[in-house]
Amino acid sequence: MSVYIPKQINEFFAAATQSFSYNPRRNIYIWFGILWGLPIPLVNILIHVHFLEASGVETPYLTAFCSPLQWFFLAHPPLFGLIFGILGTIRNDKDMQIGRMIEKLEELSTLDPLTGLKNRRYFAHIFHDECARSLRRNESMTLLFLDLDHFKQVNDTHGHHFGDLALQATSTCFKNQCRPYDTVVRWGGEEFVILLRATDESAAHFFAERIRNTVREGLSPPLPFPLTISIGLAQYQDNDTLECMVDRADKALYHAKQTGRNKVVSWSALAPEE
Repeated sequence: MSVYIPKQINEFFAAATQSFSYNPRRNIYIWFGILWGLPIPLVNILIHVHFLEASGVETPYLTAFCSPLQWFFLAHPPLFGLIFGILGTIRNDKDMQIGRMIEKLEELSTLDPLTGLKNRRYFAHIFHDECARSLRRNESMTLLFLDLDHFKQVNDTHGHHFGDLALQATSTCFKNQCRPYDTVVRWGGEEFVILLRATDESAAHFFAERIRNTVREGLSPPLPFPLTISIGLAQYQDNDTLECMVDRADKALYHAKQTGRNKVVSWSALAPEE
């Protein structure tokens, strides 16, 4: 308690220096204070006038208002407005702090700390919005499922530190290759997902090949070992769910892995076989 009270006092005086505390157009707490303090002078004036009338005073209201005691009571509404305005500033500051904390927590909950990319939770949250936008604009949308080849060997041979560096360098490559409105996500482990707006399967295949070649030719910063990536892709279909679209891209990726890795495979190429 000995620490808590000075903190509240400091907050009060800090709020008293802010212009928001004295702005009745923005700070509604000022009006709460005025209304809270208004009954005090009204009741006292009425009581005072009643006794003055009983005493035979000819101008009881004028006499009451001229009393220094009533001046003290008349000061209560603006005084309460002042105090409530300062308290309103404290409340406003607290609300802003809480809002920033919530935004920070939401950001942390949707961010992969190693790569700085958005995570699977974020992708599940925005997928339906992306589908709705695609339908409104009558645009194609394609999902890429990417997986680093033989990544377990990288960790086993070079250590997890270099494995982390590989993931970070790969993530940087994806961000540099993607457009600002594309969504790049670390799906888990060495798996990534890229959602390409306004992109059909043919254009997505070309884009995926560019990423594959960039990874194969060497990332920045350079790694002390070669790295390749396999990519499966699937275009959005009517009434697609996240699970269905990811499943098709995952099957295309699996085919790329099973047929030699370091390649791009489209779901449409597998559809007759499935």
